[in-house]
Amino acid sequence: MSTGVGEESIPRQPTSRLSMSSRAPPFSVQAPTTAAASATSTQLENGRDQATDAWPASYHYYKDGSERKPLRAVANPVDDVDNFLEAQFSLGRLNGMLKHLWFAGSRRPAMQLHFQVAMGRQIVLADRMDLHLLWDSTGRLFMKPLPTFLLSPSDSPTSAGKDEALLLRCSETARSVALGFLYTYACLICSETDFHMANQMYLLPRKDDDSTIKWTAWKKLAREILRMHDVEKVHPRFQRAELRMSRLNTIHRLTGLSAFDPDVSSWNNYSSLFLDNLTWISAATILIALVLTAMQVGLATDRLKGDQGFQRASYGFTVFAILGPMCAFGLVVLAALLNLTMDLPVLFRDMRALARASVHGRGHQRGTGGTSSGLPP
Repeated sequence: MSTGVGEESIPRQPTSRLSMSSRAPPFSVQAPTTAAASATSTQLENGRDQATDAWPASYHYYKDGSERKPLRAVANPVDDVDNFLEAQFSLGRLNGMLKHLWFAGSRRPAMQLHFQVAMGRQIVLADRMDLHLLWDSTGRLFMKPLPTFLLSPSDSPTSAGKDEALLLRCSETARSVALGFLYTYACLICSETDFHMANQMYLLPRKDDDSTIKWTAWKKLAREILRMHDVEKVHPRFQRAELRMSRLNTIHRLTGLSAFDPDVSSWNNYSSLFLDNLTWISAATILIALVLTAMQVGLATDRLKGDQGFQRASYGFTVFAILGPMCAFGLVVLAALLNLTMDLPVLFRDMRALARASVHGRGHQRGTGGTSSGLPP
């Protein structure tokens, strides 16, 4: 499932209900901006980079398809449009768990935004598609803000064709993810209460002067999204709305054979690592203690006292109760040591880079110590 991590606007997505040859924008409501949402390389070479104003300043992605933190990189979206689009619509490890998502969430639309807050959930902005509508045991609900570049600008008579070319560069999976993402917002923001809350939380696009999209425009857009909605065109992940993060981690552990490497880690230090993994060990230990207590009561009865089968089962389970938690704790320690060995090369690399920068800085100061910059102190 990283993978990885808002802009401002509302997505356009080609579906069978919209003819790409018609060169008509999928939505009649555009983002609150006058800049076009895409541009070809020829436009950029001609200096028309205003067409990319709706794009983010930069984006994060993982090299070589890996999502280990040492391989994370930052790039300019204009330099590699294809990679930028794939990163924006990437569901990371969730793609490998689609058959098991029934365990993490029901097949239903997303609940209204005001009801999410009424349930005590804290809305946390996370500009990553794989984290959108994931919630954890602390009550946090992660939401990806609606990016501006996904809305088709209708104020430029030539932009439709260029947007069309850009969308055709996306994979079918990326387009289905964008459709599902849009649909979640149509479900989340139903009333004026939801709309005003979304604006306060910076979930919806804004202009450069910080003004928001109008309620009437949002109603029109949401109704168009609902009219165009086709379950067959939506990515399977978005056929289920809110997903429980702890259950996603359980799915990842069971299907990925990685018991101590959760899909979405809730720890960022070693004490949190132990706390996260020892929770389920403690729960298992309590269950083992209950079984041992029941066996002890059984051995005290006349009927089971002389039962050789029950005696052997009790003996085997007793040995398991002694060794099981100890082995599990040992695996947690081993996982911590493994993470430490993986972090050490990165730590040493950063220390060497810092040392080189420090030496270079001192050399530069010595070389320019006698010159004046001409600037006031």
